[in-house]
Amino acid sequence: MKICYLIFLLISGGNFAFGQYYSTGQDPASIHWKQIDTKDFQIIFPQQYEEKAKYMAAIFQDLLQKEGKDLQHRPKKFSVVVHTHSATSNGMVAWAPKRMEVYNTSAPDNDSQLWIDHVCSHEYRHILQMDKLEQGFTGFLNYAFGQQATIVVLGLYLPTWFLEGDAVCMETALGDAGRGRYPFFEQELRAQLLEKGSFSYDKAVNGSYEDFISNRYKLGYYLVGKAKTHYGNELWEKTLNHVGQKPLGITSFSDGIKMGMLGKRDDVFAALSEKQKDILAQGIQVEEIDWEQVKKDNQCADTKKMLYYDTMKELQWEWQVQDAKLDLTSKEAILNRESIYTNVRFPHENEVGDLIVLKEGLSDAAHFQIVHKNGEQEKLFVPGYDFNTGFDYQSGKLIWSEQKEHLRWEKADKSILVIYDTHTKKRIRIKNKNSLFAPAFSADGKKIVAVESDLLGDNDLIILNAENLESEQQIDFGKNEFVLSPKWDGNDQIVYVLLTKKGKEMYSLDIKSRKKTCLFSSGKYDISQIELSDKHIFFTAAYTGIDNIFAYDRSSKKLYQVTSSRFGARDLHVSKNKLYYSDYTSDGYLPVKTDYQTDEWKEWTGNFAPFPLAESLSEQLGEKLQPDTSNLDRFEVKKYSKTAHLFNFHSWAPVFIDGLEEEADIGVSVATQNKLSTLLGTIGYRKEEGYDKGQFYANFSYEAWFPIIESKLTVGSKEATFWTLADRILPSQVDTVYVNRTMRQWGWENSISFPFDLSAGKYSTSVTPKITYNLAKLDKIEYIALNTNSSMGLGEYDFADEDYSQKIMQYQLFAYRIAKMATRDVQYQWAQVFEFNYRHTPFGDAQLGETWSVASTLYFPGFYKHHGVKLYGGYQNRSSYDSNFSTIIRSPRGMSDIYGEDIYSSSIDYALPLFYPDWNLGPLVYCKRIRLDAFLDYAREEGRFSSGDNLYNYEEDYTSFGAEINADLHVLRFSSPVDLGIRVGYEDQTGNLFANLLLSISLSSY
Repeated sequence: MKICYLIFLLISGGNFAFGQYYSTGQDPASIHWKQIDTKDFQIIFPQQYEEKAKYMAAIFQDLLQKEGKDLQHRPKKFSVVVHTHSATSNGMVAWAPKRMEVYNTSAPDNDSQLWIDHVCSHEYRHILQMDKLEQGFTGFLNYAFGQQATIVVLGLYLPTWFLEGDAVCMETALGDAGRGRYPFFEQELRAQLLEKGSFSYDKAVNGSYEDFISNRYKLGYYLVGKAKTHYGNELWEKTLNHVGQKPLGITSFSDGIKMGMLGKRDDVFAALSEKQKDILAQGIQVEEIDWEQVKKDNQCADTKKMLYYDTMKELQWEWQVQDAKLDLTSKEAILNRESIYTNVRFPHENEVGDLIVLKEGLSDAAHFQIVHKNGEQEKLFVPGYDFNTGFDYQSGKLIWSEQKEHLRWEKADKSILVIYDTHTKKRIRIKNKNSLFAPAFSADGKKIVAVESDLLGDNDLIILNAENLESEQQIDFGKNEFVLSPKWDGNDQIVYVLLTKKGKEMYSLDIKSRKKTCLFSSGKYDISQIELSDKHIFFTAAYTGIDNIFAYDRSSKKLYQVTSSRFGARDLHVSKNKLYYSDYTSDGYLPVKTDYQTDEWKEWTGNFAPFPLAESLSEQLGEKLQPDTSNLDRFEVKKYSKTAHLFNFHSWAPVFIDGLEEEADIGVSVATQNKLSTLLGTIGYRKEEGYDKGQFYANFSYEAWFPIIESKLTVGSKEATFWTLADRILPSQVDTVYVNRTMRQWGWENSISFPFDLSAGKYSTSVTPKITYNLAKLDKIEYIALNTNSSMGLGEYDFADEDYSQKIMQYQLFAYRIAKMATRDVQYQWAQVFEFNYRHTPFGDAQLGETWSVASTLYFPGFYKHHGVKLYGGYQNRSSYDSNFSTIIRSPRGMSDIYGEDIYSSSIDYALPLFYPDWNLGPLVYCKRIRLDAFLDYAREEGRFSSGDNLYNYEEDYTSFGAEINADLHVLRFSSPVDLGIRVGYEDQTGNLFANLLLSISLSSY
């Protein structure tokens, strides 16, 4: 029964199985790969990365000894693929096929931990989590179904907050920094709990369009971390054991938590009561909590919900205590708080006293905005996708860094610099061989400094001429030295933050002599965002446990605390006697200002605020990441052959599953995807309707070259019984005969496509031409006459059963251009989608005619914010009335496809959000949004039909109209959103009302 249940999940719940091909794109084909292959792990990397790959190997050797202690687990051998050509700072673990992927570029807003240490310790934790699941019945399923079984169990039972929160706990525990010691990481949840209270579990986990929800990393860190410190390491160890051993229990994850909490929850609340007594005894003015009552109120059958509510109440109380101790500095808000979560950041005063800011939120895609002195707001410009480092302004010009996709290779994107002139309204992109980050103008606006990152992830500073945009100077740094937040100090000095293994330091650089002077060391306490005045160097620091603005006095060399913010102060800008900065609230960042008055500042004496949870996790683990780098040559480097590793069969099943086509059927299948994701494929045997003995199936996609090459082969015997006209041999006449026909059908489809990514700025743009050759060969055709309506009875017939083939050529062009959207937009606000198709049969025995079509969809804003208008138009032409090709363009909704020589189709939709209920029906369904889409469709067909020996022309017009109501849901607390709706309308093809159920699931939002 358990095996049958899993087969049911793999077929009916096949979205998880379809995700077996998880590819994030391709590296450039020119890369020559090498590997370090040990008994415990394999690292695959571009050949120039060899030195750093050895250091990475030392990290994994250290992690193997330390990171799995709390789970009492050491994973089986795993593979790591390093991507060096991308400007993205990221990492991921996928399990079908099993691998870790690491992007080596250090983030321009990195905290006080080296990126490579951070990403390896975080992603290795995911290896541990998934590998530990492969025990008990899950281990058996892994043998029976391959690696896809593990990912199905994980997707069904482990919440993403656990997966990511546990990994953040470990990166924090193993280091002296990590996100658990980063105030910016906690401020969203802290502000929410103090100003709005806790949300329901379903809302906190699945998100909301009504309120901003902190992400799974932040929520998960506190849920997992607090459980660790209160209930010990065995809680999560037992939970993973239980899920792995009993994956078919609906509540396996919650039952595992219950086992870990058993008999300990009373002690946890007793300790909280004692802790509260100590706080109140100190005279701190904070609400007294009846912890015994809280324990009763939070009692839930679902223990993960109970853990959530327990943790939120504890955090709320702890942060209330912290809040009561704050002595806030005065400030003046420049804008009022908005009713919808909105961040207004990076204020810069221009020459006339207006502020230029970057605004984004639930209702707004990121854009530059001018806040005039009278309070009016004016939209200025929509930039591309940036790297969270803000922008600089000088003499009417903005400069920032944004992502630029490669024409073909998804993992070869760059960070480029963009200048926008607020007077001429013109934009200039600065091209450079390597990625550029964090640009800043010199005081006179004639020079630009930026951080350059090469393919090894190493940094240097580059100085550009602001007029001709040519490089004037390059200042090199060491192999493990990373430059952050450079700012000009006049025209000949640059101040920057330097990140090394020791942490962060602030430096001054004389660009003429290249002399570097350390101003002070911050160690593992984070500093960022430099701003300068004549007397002070300002920066954002984590010293108080909350992000605040600090100042370094140039003359006394002392540090001063400038702001005391309730939730966090960042993005300082100095203008004469005013200080502008962004102050965080539960409704987002607000721009504020205060006077530049040093007598109100507080000298910093080094009383750094602790991060209690982070320190408890470190103490509990009792280990620190300390890779042995004394002899890195102990790791042997070998060539990695792409050809020799072309196939990697990772999953199989006694059901047919093709992740490329997203199809499932009765049968068997095996899936392959190599570790570089250059070849993906499925080989199997499936039942397939119409094939009495099933169908052999092989489908492959090769993506390592500029063109993507796809090939699919199908072979099977078909049998059918039907009435047909047949030529009787003697006497010569045509009979109507009931026959049984058997034949073998070969299908071989081959295509080549060229995906051009032309994305730039706020637009995602793609153009993909594709050519397909489709061969269908029919042989071993046999007819057996079973019955006839002829008075002569059955005789001998000529069924014309020779072998024949169909050879179809198809030419396609697909293109789109889509502008950035706000979170609340129900559809694209500005987009164009175009598709062209042409099919014909220039070769082969069967002539099927030809057909071509063109279609376009245009998206526009509606009459109100987040509404949208969609226009569709299409035309299709067939060569003759008996063309065998199907209809490609859309037919009006609610009716069957129309079929004519000339078809015209059009539609108009108006979509809008109705409301955001954030409502749940227990654990079954959580609804985030209800949407309405009204539509009107029209089509016209013109063609000919035969009657006897005559052909007659005909024309028909068709119309349908109606509405769709859709709900954005999460079902059974799965992370993947479900779009469920109903369409009702009227169509005049048959003159009837119609209704359709609408259902889709998005794995890309998992």
